[in-house]
Amino acid sequence: MGNQKSLSTKDALKFAKKAEETGDKEKAQKYFEAILTTYPDNEDAVIGIKRLNPNSLFRSDIDELKELFKESKFWEVEVKCKNYLERYPEVQELYSLLGLVMGIKGAHSEALSHFKKAAEITPLNVSVQFNLGNAFKFTGNNKLALQSFMQAINIDPKYVPALSNAGLILMVEKKYDAALELFTAAAHLMPDSVEVLCNVAGALREKGEYEIAIHHYHKAIELDATNAQVFLDMAMCEKLNDNPAEAKNIYELITTEDPLNTDAHNSFGNFLKETGELEEAISHYERAIELEPTNPAPVNNLGILYRDDGQDDKAEEVFELAREKFREAKKVH
Repeated sequence: MGNQKSLSTKDALKFAKKAEETGDKEKAQKYFEAILTTYPDNEDAVIGIKRLNPNSLFRSDIDELKELFKESKFWEVEVKCKNYLERYPEVQELYSLLGLVMGIKGAHSEALSHFKKAAEITPLNVSVQFNLGNAFKFTGNNKLALQSFMQAINIDPKYVPALSNAGLILMVEKKYDAALELFTAAAHLMPDSVEVLCNVAGALREKGEYEIAIHHYHKAIELDATNAQVFLDMAMCEKLNDNPAEAKNIYELITTEDPLNTDAHNSFGNFLKETGELEEAISHYERAIELEPTNPAPVNNLGILYRDDGQDDKAEEVFELAREKFREAKKVH
C-alpha cells in the first residue's frame, strides 16, 4: 500500500475489488478508504465500504434519512431511526430526526426526550439546541425553552430562528425591551423577512411606539402585500394610535380584498363594536360564523355584543349555539 497515493481511482478500485474477491477484506477496505479520502462522494467506493460492513452506519445513511424526511416519509424515517439506534445509540442525528418526526406526529413529550438525548451528545450544536427549545415550548415549559434558544444564540449569534423564538417567549412574559433587542438583531440579519419585521413591529406596538411599529408594518407590506395578518395587525396599531379612520379603512380593504378571511371579519366586528357601529359589527360576526361555523371566537363575540346591548335572549341563543358547536367538536376529537 506504500505507493497507493500514486494509483489512479480506477486502478485503486480494481485492486480493492480483487482483494475483496480473494477474501482480503482488510486490504480492500484500505483501498476504498484511500479513494474516499480524495473523493468522498465516489459511489463505487461508498458501495464497496458498505458491502464490506453491512451492519455499519455511514454518513450516506444519515443523508438518506434526511431526504426521506424532506419527502415527508415520516413513518419510514421513524422505523429506520429506531432500528439504527439499537446498534448506534450515540448518533445525534438519529435522535434529532426521530424528535422531529415525533413533533410532527404531535407526540411532543417523546420528541422532547429524543432532543434531550441529542443535546447530551452534541450540546454545542445550534440546531439541536433550537429543536430542544421548540420541544420545551410545545410541552409548556417556556423557561427551559428560552434557556435552550439562548444557548443556540450563544453558539451562533446570527441564528435568526433562535433569535425570533426567544423573542416570542419574552413577548409572552411581557419583557418587551428584551424581545425587541432580539427581534432587531434578527432584522439586521434578515431585513427582507416579513415575519421578522412583524415581530419588531409587534414589540414596538406593545411598548406604545405606534408610529415606528406602523412604519415596520408598511415595510412588511411592501415585501408581501398578500399577507392579510400584517394588515390586521397594522389596523390594530392604527386604532391604538388614535387613528380609527385609518384602521377602518384597512379593515374595509382586507374584508373586500379577502372576503373569505374569517379572522378579518371577526377583527373588523370587534373594531365596529368598540366604535358603536353595532349593526355593521353583527354583519361581520355573522359572516365570520358563516365562513367558519366551528370557530368559537366570532360566536362568542356576537353573544357578548348582544348581552352588552341588553338583548339577553339573543345573547343566550348565540351562547347556546357556541356550546352546541363545542360539544360537536369534542365528539369529533
